[in-house]
Amino acid sequence: MTERDVNDELGFHRELQGSHIDTQSMSARGEPRYLLNWHVSLVYQEAGKRQTFRGRIFDLSYSGFSLLSDHNLPVSDQVTVLISVPPLVAGKRARILEAKSRVLYTVLSSEFSQFRIGVRFLAFKADGRRFLEHNLAERVPAPTSMRRDE
Repeated sequence: MTERDVNDELGFHRELQGSHIDTQSMSARGEPRYLLNWHVSLVYQEAGKRQTFRGRIFDLSYSGFSLLSDHNLPVSDQVTVLISVPPLVAGKRARILEAKSRVLYTVLSSEFSQFRIGVRFLAFKADGRRFLEHNLAERVPAPTSMRRDE
C-alpha cells in the first residue's frame, strides 16, 4: 500500500465524517481499527427465504466491522457476510471472504444520511480469517484521532 492509497482512504473517511475522525470509540475492543471502503453483502436466510443487502465497510477490526447502507437491516443472530477484499498488488483480483456473523445494531446516521450497521464475525469459511489478518497486517491502522485541519 502506498502513501497515496492511505491518504485516499483517510480522505474518504474525512469526507464522510466531516472535519473530525474520532476512532477512539471504534477501538474500544482493544484492537486496531482500519478505515476502509470495501464492498460487502449481508445475506439473511429465514424460513427458506433469502434476502441480500449491499453496503460498504466503513471500519473493520479482527472481530467485526461497521458498514454504511441505504437499508435498515434487522438485528440478527446469524447472517452470511461476503466481503470483497481488494488486492494489495495492482493487477490481481479481489478475493471474496465468507463469514457467519451477527448483526449487533443498526442506527440511522444523520451525519451520513445512511444506516450504520455493526457486525461481529462468528466463523470464517476456509482460511478467511488468516487471509484477512494477513491483509490487514499490510495496511495502516486508523489513528486514534485525526482532524482535517492538522
